[in-house]
Formats: sequence, structure tokens, C-alpha cells
Amino acid sequence: MKKNCLIIASLTLLVVSCKEPQIVPPPAPDAAALMSFNTSNLEEMTQLFIVNANAPIYVVGTKGTSLYLGADQLVDGAGNLVTGNVEVRLIEVTKKSEMVMLNKATTGEKSNGDHATLVSGGEYYVSISQYGSELTLSSPMIIQAPGANDSAMRKFVNISEDEDLLWKIADDSLLEIAEADTVGEGGGDYTITYEIIPGEWGWTNIDKFYSDPRPKTTIFAELPEGFNDTNCEVYISYDGESNALAAFDRWADGRFTEHYGLIPIGLEVHFIAVGIVNGELHYVIEPATITADHVQTLNHFTSIGEEALVNLIDELP
Repeated sequence: MKKNCLIIASLTLLVVSCKEPQIVPPPAPDAAALMSFNTSNLEEMTQLFIVNANAPIYVVGTKGTSLYLGADQLVDGAGNLVTGNVEVRLIEVTKKSEMVMLNKATTGEKSNGDHATLVSGGEYYVSISQYGSELTLSSPMIIQAPGANDSAMRKFVNISEDEDLLWKIADDSLLEIAEADTVGEGGGDYTITYEIIPGEWGWTNIDKFYSDPRPKTTIFAELPEGFNDTNCEVYISYDGESNALAAFDRWADGRFTEHYGLIPIGLEVHFIAVGIVNGELHYVIEPATITADHVQTLNHFTSIGEEALVNLIDELP
């Protein structure tokens, strides 16, 4: 009897030991945490100025961007002239790292509806409010920003209602470029001037479409299980272009892609992916040379501090 019990116990142990181990997938990124991360960075980069609406308004941002509006040029929702103090909000985005931290990539819409990468001379958010209500301009506001002497640059406006920006060339796209008297934190030996017209609060951008004569291709990015377009952001940084950062704007068949197929074959780039896992910022940065029907596998996500990630992105070619 004792021998039979030992045999049964041994068989039981054998059955248990032969069971295949269960594969536990790694924790997936947190979509809400990523959105909160971007929102927090936006709030941190927002500069607030309290000014008198009945006097000429002139403010200068930390990177040298200036805003000018004549006196008595603001009205409220009822069309009444605004009196007293108002709040001017300004965000200056001039680096790829800031575009990643805020999720504000340089993707533009062409006249035929295709999306293509833009080279940015600076993204700017401007609004004026009083008692929490956004006001309306009765004449254009002048914005001046440090920049380069590039006659191909134009004014672009955001046409997306989502947090991900989509840029389109403005009707009043021409810029005025002049030598700068002084150079602010944002750099630039020239001053770029354009207008924010009534009804145009929000994001504007100094841009040009990236141009490359080489044949083009579609690209794909494959990430670990659980990573998708709701909880992770994926970008391509163009080497040699200080502010060309394309976002993967489609999720199809379980991977990231883009829908315009305008990435030049042979282009040297860096893929950047970010997400929040277990409350910590995680990232991948990988160099690549684009090939036909390019597929980039981004598996090795690593936790990192925000400042360290900013430094890594700023050091990209």
C-alpha cells in the first residue's frame, strides 16, 4: 500500500512538472498616465503674463518670442470691449525633445490631403483670456520669433482638434524675415514676423515641407505586446534636421505606421518611442537607415528620467 502511494505521488509530481510554464506578459503602458505626462509638460511650459487690455500689450517669452497687440483690441463673447487685466498664455517649442515631451510633432497636410514631415522653425501657442473665458481679437496680433534666414519657411496653423497636432499652410503664410537686434534663448540671427489673426488662437508654426528627391516608401514600427497607439507614442527624428520629427499617425494590423508613404529610402533617422509603465517613463531610441517597405522592431524599452531623455533627444544628430 505504501509503495502504491509512492507511485501515485511520483506520477502526480511528474504530471505537474511536465506542465508548460505560463508566460506572463510584461506590464503594458498606461494610456491615462501618458496623457497626464504630456498635459503636465504643457502646463509647465506655459508662460503666463498679466497685462492691461486698455494699454498696448507687449510681452516677451523666455526664448525671445514677442507678442504685440494695440490697446483696446480685445472683445468678450458678447462682443463687448474688454477692460482691465487679461491673461496672456504663451508656449514656445523649438526643440525635438520638447516636441516629444508635449507630443507636438511636425506633421503637415499637403493640398492634396497627403501628410508629410515638416521642418519647423518653432511652434507657438498663444491665447488671451479673462476670468477663464477666451477673448477675441478685433485686429491681428503680431508675433516675432528668433529664427534663420530661410525664404522657404511659411506660417502654418493647426487643423486638428486632437492633442496630436496636424499642420496646414495658412492663407496668410508669408513671413517677414529681418536681421535680429538681439539673440534670445531660442537662438537665431534673424527675427521672423507674422500675424495671429482674429479667430486664430492656439497653435501656429513656422515651417517648410521636408524635401528629398530619393524614392519614397512606407514604414512600420512593431512594439512589444500591449503597446499600441493609445498608450505609446512613436516618432522618427530625421538626422541632420534640427526640428524634423514625424509621428506615426496610424495603428494598423497590430503595428504603428503612417498613411502617406513619403519617407525617402536611404534616409538616416532615429526612431523614438515613449510610454509610461508602472508609473515610470520608458523609452527606446534606435538609429536606422530607411529601406524599402521598412519595418523597425522596437523591443528594448528602458526606464529613464525625463531630464535624461531630454538630453538624449537633444544630442541626436
